[in-house]
Amino acid sequence: MVDRAIDHPLMPKRRWFLKTALAIGAVGATLGGLVFWHRGLRDGKLTAHGRDVCHGLARGILGPMLPRDAAQRAKVLEAHLDNMEDFIRGTPAVMQIQINAVLGLLGNAPTRYLLTDLGNSWREASDVQIERALDTMRLNPCPRIV
Repeated sequence: MVDRAIDHPLMPKRRWFLKTALAIGAVGATLGGLVFWHRGLRDGKLTAHGRDVCHGLARGILGPMLPRDAAQRAKVLEAHLDNMEDFIRGTPAVMQIQINAVLGLLGNAPTRYLLTDLGNSWREASDVQIERALDTMRLNPCPRIV
């Protein structure tokens, strides 16, 4: 005979567990695929998404030190991105993989929103939005794997 005491309504059923596991796996695979598709580096050079992220991060970190004139500011930021590419090319392959992953996460819209609460792309965001995004990353309640 089957013991019906085991079939408590609060106990998850096997099918529910399998469906949930498949749904979580599908979401994870989709986000992973998007991060891979929108990665930050390709052949040692920043991709468009990688340049976008580094441009926004530079504006957020170097903001007060950048020139006020828009043309000069754009020129300085582009020079910074070129220097950043040279620096990244000089790092070990393992570090390049890590930088690629971080830039991919921050360049991909869904993961960027989850990590920084930034809805716009990094280039379209205002300085205040970038400052808020950096604060969100700094104070993010995501568990740390260290």
